[in-house]
Formats: sequence, C-alpha cells, structure tokens
Amino acid sequence: MAGQQHVSGVTGIILAAGLGRRFDPSGQCLKLLARMDDGKTMVRRVCETALSVLDEVLLVCDVHEQLLRQELSDLPIQFVQAPEAIRGMGVSLKAGIQAGKPQYGYVVLLADMPWVRPSTVAAVAQAVQDGVGIVRPVLDAQPGNPIGFGLQWRRQLLELSDEQGARGLLQANKDQTLFVPLLDEGILRDVDTPSDLGMS
Repeated sequence: MAGQQHVSGVTGIILAAGLGRRFDPSGQCLKLLARMDDGKTMVRRVCETALSVLDEVLLVCDVHEQLLRQELSDLPIQFVQAPEAIRGMGVSLKAGIQAGKPQYGYVVLLADMPWVRPSTVAAVAQAVQDGVGIVRPVLDAQPGNPIGFGLQWRRQLLELSDEQGARGLLQANKDQTLFVPLLDEGILRDVDTPSDLGMS
C-alpha cells in the first residue's frame, strides 16, 4: 500500500511522560491507557502507527513506565526513562534524542495524538531521510504533529530548555522548515479530556 511505506534510518520518538492531569485530575487513571473505539489503548495505537513505518521506535516515559511496559510488552519498542520529565517536554525530548541511533534524523510523536495516520508519519520521515532539517505536516494552514528533525539539528535539540521543548526552536526556524500539506485531521487532534475520546 502506498500509504504504508517503510522509511529506514529515521528514529521515532514518542513522548509519553506526561501525567495527563486534565484527563483525570485524581491521577488514578493513566490517560494513555484509555481505550479507543477499536478497543486499543491510545498509546498502543500511536506505537503501532510508528512501528508500521519506522525501524527504531523509542517511548519516553517516567513514573508510569511499568504500566506502559505491561501494555506494550509484545511490541518491539525501546523504553527510555526521563525521570525529571515533570519539568517540561524538553526533558523527554532530549532523553529520546540521546537514546536514538538514527542515520538521518527523528520523527517526534505525541502519545496523546492517536489519530495520526501511518502515511503522515511516512511523509514526515521520508522528508527527513531526504535531508530536510525540520518537517511539519500542515492541514488548512495549521501546522501539527508529528515533527521531523534531521540529524543536523541534534546538537540544538540537546541544548533545548527543559520547559519549552522545541517550541522556541520551531518558532525561530520557520524559514528553514518544510511544511507538508496533508489531508490528515489527526495531526491537529489530541486527547486532553475523556470527552475527546467520546467518553463522558
């Protein structure tokens, strides 16, 4: 299938270290283990999407690592610890960048965006493999996720602030970013509350 092509040499980094407090303020229910309409958990859907396209997929997690390992034990995913992840997304991103061993670069996915299509991951990864420095999918002029970074940005990524993540880097380098128009609403759609999943 054309939309399911495999892209080698690009590492997928799935950021899964957030606590998801808006989903369940009590902290009792881990957002990423909430089930989608097909019965799969949100995090499994994201992992399977990434694995269908990429050779190496890392899942960056923190205090919930054991729960995530139990849920994903049958998948060839590498777990990366980001113990200080509560300080901000930059901590998780840097942990993933340090752990990955790509030939061309990275595709950074968010574990609470389960509707991203494999063809979208493939399009972003293919651009990275082709040598593009920063890649973002776009729908109706709105940039979304996942985001691709070529290996040439590794040093700058490792120097990011803990709190900001890549936001400042992306803002400052819009002129060097390839925006790829895609018909995929999943690039803009995340899960913050149970209602986002159709749950009450």
